[in-house]
Amino acid sequence: MDFASLDAKLVIEVDGDTHYSDAAQARDLIRTKAIEQCGYLVVRVSNIDIYDNIDGVVEMIHRTLDPKRQI
Repeated sequence: MDFASLDAKLVIEVDGDTHYSDAAQARDLIRTKAIEQCGYLVVRVSNIDIYDNIDGVVEMIHRTLDPKRQI
């Protein structure tokens, strides 16, 4: 778990190169389901998105927290 907001019940996972193999994706899916069973929403973003489009990532997180939010 890379970031979490307990109040918002939101977990943000930042996926790097190690997350793209079939085995890693299977582990990530199990992990995501376990976190969701605890009542959290899981948002996954790539390292590339963090580096290349941080504003877009932040906006996506805001929209996740408030679906009525306008761009």
